[in-house]
Amino acid sequence: MKRFRAFLVFCIFISLFAVKATAVEPDEFHYIGMELPLTTSKVDESSVGNHVPRVPAKQLSISIDGTSLYLYGQFNDITLSLIGDGGVEYTENLSTGAYVVSLPSYLSGMYELQLNDGVYLYTCTLNL
Repeated sequence: MKRFRAFLVFCIFISLFAVKATAVEPDEFHYIGMELPLTTSKVDESSVGNHVPRVPAKQLSISIDGTSLYLYGQFNDITLSLIGDGGVEYTENLSTGAYVVSLPSYLSGMYELQLNDGVYLYTCTLNL
């Protein structure tokens, strides 16, 4: 009986380990290219008021590979803008569920990338 119990405990332990080893965290992404660090701010800070400001349920993450920009996470319609020394140099409206954005090949240099969904503004520096 002791052997059976020990065997049963061993089988449960191995089963739990196997389930944990194969589970994929929902926050893990397999980035294509180089991940870009985004800062997040509310579009309208005056709407915060006295209540606790909320962060997005799932922060948007992006990566770049050449001129392809990859978006990870959930978002509604969002406006992508590239701001250079001369102001806004490129703008594109992205639909819900967009995953890859091909940036024009004529763009080169340093830009401020802005992603605006109307509630949150995600920004980072982009070197093309």
